[in-house]
Amino acid sequence: MQLEIQQTGRPGMSLGYLVFEVRQPEAWRDFAIRILGCQPAEDDGGEALGLRIDEAAWRILLRPGKTDDIAVLGWVLAGAAGLHALQARLVAAGVAVEAFSAADLAARHVQAGLRFRDPLGLVNEAVVGLPQAAAPFHSKLMPDGFCTGEFGLGHAVLAVGRQAEAAERFYMQALGLALTERIDTRIGPMKVDGAFLHCNRRHHSLALIAVPSRKRLLHFMLQANRLRDVGLTLQRARAAGIAPSLDLGQHPDPDGTVSFYAPTPSGFDFEIGAGSGAIDPATHRTEIKTATSDWGHRPSLRLKLRGAIDMLADRFGRRAA
Repeated sequence: MQLEIQQTGRPGMSLGYLVFEVRQPEAWRDFAIRILGCQPAEDDGGEALGLRIDEAAWRILLRPGKTDDIAVLGWVLAGAAGLHALQARLVAAGVAVEAFSAADLAARHVQAGLRFRDPLGLVNEAVVGLPQAAAPFHSKLMPDGFCTGEFGLGHAVLAVGRQAEAAERFYMQALGLALTERIDTRIGPMKVDGAFLHCNRRHHSLALIAVPSRKRLLHFMLQANRLRDVGLTLQRARAAGIAPSLDLGQHPDPDGTVSFYAPTPSGFDFEIGAGSGAIDPATHRTEIKTATSDWGHRPSLRLKLRGAIDMLADRFGRRAA
């Protein structure tokens, strides 16, 4: 199957899954089920535990480890032709690419796959044939489910610090994502410059933010199909003693997502939102935004302090060097 290349983005491509390295996989799994409304997966994708949010066998995989951070960005392509084109593009860009071994294919239960790293060392995987679950997705806490399908699982936001230029070049030129918009603003004491990238009609599947951070992953987002479920998730989080990092608010159009952010057991945040706008990759024009929200998304004191500490650590490290 030959994939057609539109003006921007990569048709037939989506952010398909995330692998987190976590200190306490069972506690993380419990949090994802009780707070986020995920469903435990029967298939672990070759890791310790898997979590479902739709008909895919898994979308989030948990790996035991000390980093409490993202371990893998998993991209799903529609067919072998797209995977071959991606491999050629990566090799042409000087990126070392490793084809999945037979053991890798068996662990992930995919038809084909590639593994490679971004300039910050983060592992990316690109696969064909994400496995499907034997039974329909059902969550009492998220009865109307999540918006996935062609859009993928949601999005991930990475802190790239001073390597923003190299990261953008990798994800846009080598991986093939396209620029949706840039952001130039402040959140608390922190100046925020970032690039929001798309590979399909989702406003962004990946964002690269030029801020210092102890975590590679700033947050990941899951999109609920109903706004009501966002409010109920916020209520569950607060009842469990999980205070929002950014309170309920709405991003500017064309994104338009109504959401809130709160910490996971690993320290990076999750975002649950609804009402996200879609873009047309063939006609979309890049915008520069000076505000991340039309209303709400008020930062917590914890988030402000974390940002200040990360900035001070970054400056101290630079002087020490």
